[in-house]
Amino acid sequence: PGLVAAVCIGRIQCSRGGPRRRDECARWGYPALHGFGLIGYLFGMGLRELFAPAAVWGRDPSFFSVRIEDPVSEGFLRASSSVPPEVMTIRPLLGRDHLRIDSVRRANSAWLNPWDATLPEGAVEELPTLWEYMRRADRDQRQGHSLILMPEFDGEPVGQFTLSQVQWGAMSQGILGYWVAQEAAHMGVASLVVAYMMDLVIGELGLHRIEVNVRPENERSLGLCRKLGLREEGYRVRYMNIAGQWADHVSFAMDAESLPQGGMIASVYGQSLR
Repeated sequence: PGLVAAVCIGRIQCSRGGPRRRDECARWGYPALHGFGLIGYLFGMGLRELFAPAAVWGRDPSFFSVRIEDPVSEGFLRASSSVPPEVMTIRPLLGRDHLRIDSVRRANSAWLNPWDATLPEGAVEELPTLWEYMRRADRDQRQGHSLILMPEFDGEPVGQFTLSQVQWGAMSQGILGYWVAQEAAHMGVASLVVAYMMDLVIGELGLHRIEVNVRPENERSLGLCRKLGLREEGYRVRYMNIAGQWADHVSFAMDAESLPQGGMIASVYGQSLR
């Protein structure tokens, strides 16, 4: 099993008489990236948003971005059998990045499918097209309702980390889900990006609480949450539909009062990213 949290935002499988795998979802729910789908996207968002996306949470996307030279030697990643990246970046996923990450997600479908959220049998919801999803995701990021971060190795995407269902006001919280490509697994990518998300969103942007829900079978993600010091809040029976079945989850959270002084990155890695 990969290091994948239970929530894979925007990648819900089809369910018409049972879950369909991603290749079938692609056939029915995600049109070819040309023709009227592209035209509709361009009319809906405009060329500027596709090639130079607007602000994220009212800020320039560069505010959310970090670049790490030689992340293995610097102690942010573990060495693996593959060639270590010379540069790792973490930045918002916007515009045409959705096409790139969709390609990576499809290439890793066998690795990730067992952990994918699915529509339960009999669900009345309809999957958005890829273009509809792109428009919605970028709009939600502009409005501060979600934040999607994309780690890259030498310019190539290796995962997606989505803070969704962001509420402000009295609730002031969001739910974090993520996945990591198989080629980048077991290197500590998820630990680093989750810690960065906590520092960024709670420590700098002022959201009070972030929740992470993990299947009890996903030992690596359970270990990640405990390593980072997230508070274990309880066991949720049949919390989410995963791979066609209602699955139990263990709930973890971090809030402003529990965030280590100086930030989670400094606490875990002994140095800062920003």
